[in-house]
Amino acid sequence: MAFEAPQSCKSYPPAAFRSKYEKFLAPHGLLLPPKQVFKNKKLGPAAEDNLKKAFMITVNKLNKRRDVCPECGKKPDPAVVCGGCRMARYCSELCREPRRLAHSLVCDELRQEFYDQLLECLPDPLLLGREVLKGKGGYVRSWSDWFDTHTSLRDNVRSATSVVSQWWDYTGTKHPGATVIQASLERSVTNIFSTVLTIANSVFWLRQPELFGGVGPTSSEVQEPLLDADVNIHLIGADKPEVTLVESGLIQVCSRVLQGRNVNVTLVAPDLTRHPQTLSLSPAAPAKVGDKVSVGCYPGLYHSFWHDHVDAQDPNNKVPRPTVAVAIHPGCHTPEMWRLWLPTFELLLQEKIPILLTTYNKHEHDSTLKVMRQLRPSIRFEGRNSLASLLAKQTPYEPDHVWASNAYIIGITHD
Repeated sequence: MAFEAPQSCKSYPPAAFRSKYEKFLAPHGLLLPPKQVFKNKKLGPAAEDNLKKAFMITVNKLNKRRDVCPECGKKPDPAVVCGGCRMARYCSELCREPRRLAHSLVCDELRQEFYDQLLECLPDPLLLGREVLKGKGGYVRSWSDWFDTHTSLRDNVRSATSVVSQWWDYTGTKHPGATVIQASLERSVTNIFSTVLTIANSVFWLRQPELFGGVGPTSSEVQEPLLDADVNIHLIGADKPEVTLVESGLIQVCSRVLQGRNVNVTLVAPDLTRHPQTLSLSPAAPAKVGDKVSVGCYPGLYHSFWHDHVDAQDPNNKVPRPTVAVAIHPGCHTPEMWRLWLPTFELLLQEKIPILLTTYNKHEHDSTLKVMRQLRPSIRFEGRNSLASLLAKQTPYEPDHVWASNAYIIGITHD
């Protein structure tokens, strides 16, 4: 089958590119160097030229997504382009001036986003299985700690940088240098591990708040008695990201971080009905994922789950009270979502269950804090997450805002 230039696609351009060409560029699941790909004569004599055209079309689509002045909403012609990120485009200096300060706060992240988007076009250039883990595991202090102490990811990323560099000429953009590509790869890795590490670390943070923010003891210095023999984590409002953690096996990282403890994870949310593969995972009879982690799912409201399983009279249905309850990006800063989440938060506070919430950016974090304080909880820590994804994205409705998974967190206890 020969390569063909892609037709117009309404989906996210890098995802569309990757979906179309992944089977050619990574026939065995890992990105191959260009010379190996084009050895395949079945791709046809025009394969390289067509792939370059495909990249050019993808880059043009990405540029068109930014081809609107963020101040007035019109198409800049000609455009005044930010010299720092080359991403922000204004109709004139008159439009640029009111946004100068706000843009300066995100300019570097928008510059990085362009490289990250080109990297997203390519299939995975490195494996992220159990083979990257090293050491005894334990508390993860920061991304440097994860890359250098707990895994061999730093070396793996350096190797993958060489392969990605060989593909850069096909993008039609100036090669940024190996250091920039390596940094982009590392950001993509943090995006994969951020949620599972935040979930696991929540147990340490909520029991020993001085650990929050990447300060305090290293993994080897965290006290052993800090954890129970079994750790029970409720993921409330779970959806595709949490389900993906289970299906990929990444959820097993929780036990490794939690010093080899048995970890029982329960996903609870009405939206789980959209993931029929989870419906057979009963909270009272959870399925094993690896040696140390068990997973159950409840496709309904948390109140109903609590009544049916935590307060259950039938021992066959009963599950333990949670060590922590975690809500990944609950969105409760908006009035609509706050009304939906309020009964759950009231129940958790009444039952004195430690809670961890994550948000996409500081604006959402500050708004969430404001509404949560209506309940007068004991907020033990809040602020920037040391294990936030470093893969920042431009917010669609506000060009001078960016978001990233688990960027900020709020920890609440009953003390």
